[in-house]
Amino acid sequence: MTVTFLRAAGATAAAVALLAACQPTTQAPAAPSTAYAKVAPPASGPVRGACLTPEEVQAVRIEIAWQQFYNAAIQCRSAIPAFQQDYGAFRSKFSADNNLNSAPLQRTVGKRGLNINTFKTDIANRDGGRAGGNPGYCANAMEGYRWALSQQVSNITQVPPMYDFSSDMGLRACAAAAAAPGAAQPKKN
Repeated sequence: MTVTFLRAAGATAAAVALLAACQPTTQAPAAPSTAYAKVAPPASGPVRGACLTPEEVQAVRIEIAWQQFYNAAIQCRSAIPAFQQDYGAFRSKFSADNNLNSAPLQRTVGKRGLNINTFKTDIANRDGGRAGGNPGYCANAMEGYRWALSQQVSNITQVPPMYDFSSDMGLRACAAAAAAPGAAQPKKN
């Protein structure tokens, strides 16, 4: 009887230990950050017009980010249905900022002899092409949304594009603009 009791106690202890090992760990996700942001290496192609001033860099980056967050909501909606809501929250939070960016963006694009609608379509197509061949696109976009919608961010200027390919489009920052203090310096890919 003592052996049976010990076996039962041992089996119970083993079952409790097994259940304890199977309990999910409740680890808090990392704090939102701009770690999702990447910058394309400078292209060797022609530069469209003069280099970009800090204000022009900001206008272009805001538009790239705006288009990319929209694309992510479309591209990732089957994998992550919450992206539709996230994009709605993104639009609500930053629509006034985006409207203010309209005039500087128009001036920037116009100075380079580009059509604004063609420019926006080019951004959307480039980002759509990256999404199709990138298995980490939606996860990266989710981190972008986490940052943009966090309480730390109050203005769209604090939201870098997921992938800044402006230099690949022939739009390059002047040396002073690229090294401006306080400018978001996303990681190079």
